[in-house]
Amino acid sequence: MKIKSQVKELTFSNKKLDLQIKIQRISKKGNGVGFLTPQKSTPFDINEVHVPNTLPGEVVRVKPKEKLGKKVFGDLIEIILPSPHRQPPKCNSYLNCGGCQIQHMNYNSYLEWKKESTLELFQKSNIEIPNFVGLIASEGQKRRRASFKFKRTKERSYIGFHKSRTNQIIQLNGCVVLSADLLYTKQEIFEGLDKIVPNGTEMVIQVNQYETGGDILLTSDRELSNKTQSGLASWASNTKIKRISLGYKGESEKRLIYQDSPPSITWGGIEISPPPGSFLQPTIFGEEILQNQIFSAYKNKRHCLDLFSGAGTLSANLLTQKVRITACDNHRDCLNAFRLGYQKVKQNNLLKTEIRNLVTAPLISDFLNNFDGIILDPPRSGANAQIKQIAKSICPSVIYVSCNAISFINDAKILIEGGYRLKDFKILDQFSWTTHIEIIGTFQKE
Repeated sequence: MKIKSQVKELTFSNKKLDLQIKIQRISKKGNGVGFLTPQKSTPFDINEVHVPNTLPGEVVRVKPKEKLGKKVFGDLIEIILPSPHRQPPKCNSYLNCGGCQIQHMNYNSYLEWKKESTLELFQKSNIEIPNFVGLIASEGQKRRRASFKFKRTKERSYIGFHKSRTNQIIQLNGCVVLSADLLYTKQEIFEGLDKIVPNGTEMVIQVNQYETGGDILLTSDRELSNKTQSGLASWASNTKIKRISLGYKGESEKRLIYQDSPPSITWGGIEISPPPGSFLQPTIFGEEILQNQIFSAYKNKRHCLDLFSGAGTLSANLLTQKVRITACDNHRDCLNAFRLGYQKVKQNNLLKTEIRNLVTAPLISDFLNNFDGIILDPPRSGANAQIKQIAKSICPSVIYVSCNAISFINDAKILIEGGYRLKDFKILDQFSWTTHIEIIGTFQKE
């Protein structure tokens, strides 16, 4: 079984070099990793060889491409001994596209690897593994948000994802992880940009596919003229797109180019219209898992604190049970969307919002003592400063949602040292065929 390399050969010390290695593990980036003992005949000193599209146990031949420290990143030339867990990729673009990393592993083996690699991190951290609910996944789930790269040249336009470790845009052909509606919206905006924006334009296109339609945020590397913006608005009026907004690299301001009607989503009977580029759980399946667990745990609480709340994804449902919610986030527009959506259906004072950067200005422990439940869904880097304050508090329960096992573990150690116990946790797979996972854990004050 051979896979042709699609990059130029790299030479070291003027010697073309192929390496034959056995893959031992999969890295956090999804590459197979083999180890090489340097020998006198080796023209450079390396310890690890990272190779995409390989699996543990496989013996492969590799063409070195890039050296970083004692690591070499290479292209797969030949699989000498394949793994029994190998399968043909499901997507035609897989070998080039950087969106997925593990499509070459059969689904059951992929789920087992994802589960075991996460549990191994807990074991190495010496955190006692409590009631592990398991890994929850749905093979048929489709993502409803994506960030595409776009470039217009004299010859043609491109839209897709970057090839791994490059800036080359790979067009999608038979994508199996994005929803049909999202792919339709992608094609619509591509056709409009291809006709209207000037040559040389590069931008990131963030698409959130809501219940009511597509919401698009364009982040351009160059200023778009009023004529171009008007042209996009006129074109979009004949599409199914609900809203197009424009921003520029390095700027936080977003400009509305076109809106048919505000895109919206409903949580707990509350219709909310999040701002352009708002965070959205990648799958409906995953969102419901998170919401249901929090609802079940906190529906009888008196007053809950939702930290890094966004527009209320995880706490809106609790308002239906007359649970008071204080929602904190540093995104003013998200909090306004949550508050305005709630005011349309209820006129009581159950919801309070506070604009606050919880990374640089965490809520102090004395304030946290006023709540009988905390919901925490921080950015990928975690919430170190805020977690230290929670650990000092007497709040009886914390539900922590994380998209990074390392930051979750680091923060969990602080909570445990502060007297909390990790009661249970589960792994949630919302990013099929990638290395990404989510963890939802429940902590109780002892």
